[in-house]
Amino acid sequence: MGEATERYAVVTGANKGIGLEIVRQLASEGIKVVLTATNEERGLQALETLKASGLSHLLLFHQLDVAHAASVAAFAAFIKSKFGKLDILIRYWTKAMEMWL
Repeated sequence: MGEATERYAVVTGANKGIGLEIVRQLASEGIKVVLTATNEERGLQALETLKASGLSHLLLFHQLDVAHAASVAAFAAFIKSKFGKLDILIRYWTKAMEMWL
């Protein structure tokens, strides 16, 4: 479980664009960040891109599809077992935005 002084964040839809930059900014502030994406391959590519900037010790990837309850439940269990808490949640999922347009 995580240290009490560490902060943990999750950014959904973080494999490109604004979501990816949010992850970069949070990690540059010393926050451990789990970047998520629906597409695992794209998420892992984004993780590798960020690791090149020297932030690998603060980054994790986990596949997540917020449109599916089973995926959300598995992700919640992962966060609970890995960190025991979550300090920041940024829901930047572009498909959700598209659904409202």
